[in-house]
Amino acid sequence: MKKSMAKIYFKLRSRVYNAPNKQKLNYILEKSTQDDAPLIVIFSAFPRTGMKATYNYLRTLKDVDAHKLFILDNFGFQQRGAYYLAENGDFKIRVAVESIIADVQKKLATQNTIFIGTSKGGFASLYFGIKMKADYIISGAPQYKLGNYLSDIPEKAPVLSSIMGNTDQSSIDQLNALLPTKIKEASGALPKVYVHYSNQEHTYEEHVKDLIQDLSTAKYDLTLDICDYKIHQEVSQFFPPFLIQSLSQIINKLNVEH
Repeated sequence: MKKSMAKIYFKLRSRVYNAPNKQKLNYILEKSTQDDAPLIVIFSAFPRTGMKATYNYLRTLKDVDAHKLFILDNFGFQQRGAYYLAENGDFKIRVAVESIIADVQKKLATQNTIFIGTSKGGFASLYFGIKMKADYIISGAPQYKLGNYLSDIPEKAPVLSSIMGNTDQSSIDQLNALLPTKIKEASGALPKVYVHYSNQEHTYEEHVKDLIQDLSTAKYDLTLDICDYKIHQEVSQFFPPFLIQSLSQIINKLNVEH
């Protein structure tokens, strides 16, 4: 019953964005009453096995006074998500995501942007946040070398294939390079980056450790929240308090500056 009500609720609130490249995106936009409120862009993690993509952190963020743009990643294998990047290697989704964020930012005349997400959404928050020069990024347990992550077990092959159109090593290498290249090539004012993770779950050694090293080397201003849960999916329990605390600090700081 709860799941059915949630589906109806999301469907009623969700809108469709038609990007200039003809790519469609589903989104929810919540506007603040404050003219100078920041824009928070929220990227989703993978849903549970057997479920289609859904929006994340709507309830968590309900009392945060900011403009909020939730973007749905209902592409790829079983409509569970394509990292907001591509289907069959075309990268039209990536272009559309950048387009909707730029359009909303312009329409609302927002001066500050905050990109957030966990796991798949954590990768997206970092990738698009750095690419689009966000002011702040709050990322939980993100993947870093994306090609490695999508090729480490056979069960992930359909996701990799749906994004790139194949599972070739060249595609794996291309995905691996996406975020490291953005981190190293970024210039000008860099986003302040908040990273939440557990050093006891497998993605720390495989992804987060190298991510933090590369961010540090590239001189990003880092705030780390280190936990000790052992299962990657538990990020959904441990991230929200850190998210709310970080957003509170950021918004208070912006209010003082304005």
